[in-house]
Parts: sequence; structure tokens; C-alpha cells
Amino acid sequence: MYGFHKLPDSFHDSIMTKLGFDTSINGNANYFIEKIWKGLTGLSVYMEQEYVRYQQRHLEKFGTPWDGDDYTEFLLPKLHTIRRNDVGLWKKNEELKMVVYKDSINEFQFAPILKCVDLQRIIIEEYTGGAPNIRIDDRLLSDDESHQFALNDGFQDQFDLCGYFGGSFQGMLIHWTSLRY
Repeated sequence: MYGFHKLPDSFHDSIMTKLGFDTSINGNANYFIEKIWKGLTGLSVYMEQEYVRYQQRHLEKFGTPWDGDDYTEFLLPKLHTIRRNDVGLWKKNEELKMVVYKDSINEFQFAPILKCVDLQRIIIEEYTGGAPNIRIDDRLLSDDESHQFALNDGFQDQFDLCGYFGGSFQGMLIHWTSLRY
């Protein structure tokens, strides 16, 4: 399927960036943790073991499994994420520490340190009455590609994705798998 790039424990001389994820959108659970793990566990036996370990850590810290653990078999994997293009913040080969409740007392790292294997520029252009245009590295995605892209980013469709980003948006697509557009 998609290649997975886990960093060896000895990989300490690179940059590490916290990659924060919300657990809900507009008051509804988004299941991003579970969707990310759905993509990771399908890639290696090692990640299946790590899933159990991180789920146990979550249970110990919060007294409950993460939100959608019972629904995992029905969820599609989240294979990448989109972030604003803050100058110099995102770099290829950096370590990604995936967390929820970033910079709070409840901050929790929910997955092993992953590697940013690539970055792509993304532009979302909202159009009234029609599907938003999504451009990846200046290539306009077709409607079918835009729909699949939104699914791969953890959303129901390109309309939900566009709504989450408040309409038009420019940023970076951060990859931790070999998937590209």
C-alpha cells in the first residue's frame, strides 16, 4: 500500500516538531487519532504492537480509550495532514511528534515519532455553488481526486475539508507515508 517511514531510535540529530491534532470539529469527534492509526497499523506488525502500547498509555492517562476505538474497522485512514505554511516551520526529514491537546497539561503523544518524508504545497479555492478547487504543487485535482484527497486527510469530502479551513486556504501538505499527488 503506502510506504511507512519510522525513525530509528538513534535518529537524534534532526529537527523535531510537534504536530498537534484536534479531537473534534465543531463539537463532533473527528477520530483523527484512530484514522492516523488505521493508516499506520496497516503498514507493519511493529505498528500494530505500538498501537496497543499507545492505547494503553492513553487509557492510563485519561481513564478511557480514545474516542472511536470501537469504530476503527469502519474508519478510513488519515495518511497526511495540512498545515499553514509558516515560513521555515515544516521541513522534509524532520521528526514529527504527533500529539493531542498540544501545549496543555493534557498534552498526549499518541503515536511514535514519525518522519516527514515529503512536503507538497496545497491551495484550496472555495467556489460558491460548486466543489472547491484543490491544487497540489500547482496541479489542479479532478473532482474524483479531490474527493479521495479529502478522505485521505480524514474528512468526509472536499466540502468538509474546505469548510474546516474556512474556505480558501494556502499551506503545506505534510506526508509521513510515500503517498503523493
